[in-house]
Amino acid sequence: MRQLSSYILILIALAACIDQVQLPVRTEAPRLVVEGQITNEAPPYTVRLTYTGKYGGESGQNINDQYVKEAQVSVADDQGRSTRFASMGTGIYQTTDLNFRGQVGRAYSLSVVLADGNRYVTKSERMPAVPVVDSISVKAVKTGNLSIPYALSYGVNTRDPANEQNYYRWTAFGYTVRLSVGVPCSLGNPSKCNYTCWTSASNTVVNIYSDEAINGNTIRDRFALQMPIYAIAPQLVEIQQYAITQPNYQFWKLYQQQNARTGSIFDPLPAPVTGNLVNTNDPTDIARGYFAVTSITRKRLRQQTVPNVGFYPAITSFISSQLIPDGDCRATYGWNVPVLEPDGWQ
Repeated sequence: MRQLSSYILILIALAACIDQVQLPVRTEAPRLVVEGQITNEAPPYTVRLTYTGKYGGESGQNINDQYVKEAQVSVADDQGRSTRFASMGTGIYQTTDLNFRGQVGRAYSLSVVLADGNRYVTKSERMPAVPVVDSISVKAVKTGNLSIPYALSYGVNTRDPANEQNYYRWTAFGYTVRLSVGVPCSLGNPSKCNYTCWTSASNTVVNIYSDEAINGNTIRDRFALQMPIYAIAPQLVEIQQYAITQPNYQFWKLYQQQNARTGSIFDPLPAPVTGNLVNTNDPTDIARGYFAVTSITRKRLRQQTVPNVGFYPAITSFISSQLIPDGDCRATYGWNVPVLEPDGWQ
């Protein structure tokens, strides 16, 4: 008992030597965030303005407080032409002048004046020319996912212009078929309707490239989109190829590096991913995000069948083993998905 009492007295003495430290909670004022672009395609052009949430702030922050309201937004070119953006609500601003269209070779700058009088502008950037997409390549691949083991992988083939530095970005989306048993087309009609649904897929990964290593040569099979194979049926794909400016490329490159951090000691030192919208009264106040000046070309493909690869029998075996849900396919895959093949693909 005497030994136990001694241990207790020692613990009390040690606890008395420990001072409680109240660490300050780091807070950061909300920062302006811009998302938008002007292109060579027909207007309208859209800009989204929000504020970052408070770091360490209350979890009950109202999401409506993050939308930028009553801002004056305009874009101007190097010939003195300009147009304003009208507020569409929830931080969305859109041009209304259908005659103001982006042109390759012209330089553009965005201006944002907030309700408090602070004015942000971008440095003028010249819209680069974009080469056409020559073709879209397709191949069947194994995904490594047991529930969706096979997919079609789509890539871009394009010719890079010689004697100039080019920077690219690609986005893509598509539709693939999902099946159900279907429902009677009409009373007393044995034919079935609504047994195919066209569900959408898109690539959300930032996909950029510099022609530094291949200037003037062909970019071949550059990955753009992967869509799961659920049935032996057509897939519809659209790939958008962007010509972007060097500062825009550097912005996305840094974004990729920050997202690739794993927390190990070998990671590069973190750096803020700042954008190109700067407060005219305070050069250190730089908005997050980026207003891009870019040109776009698009290519569509209707892939009729699955390529006859070595594991084609395994693909058909997997498809035949799947349970097809009963009833209207929209009841399973969403009431807003199309049941007829979307128009615009050949």
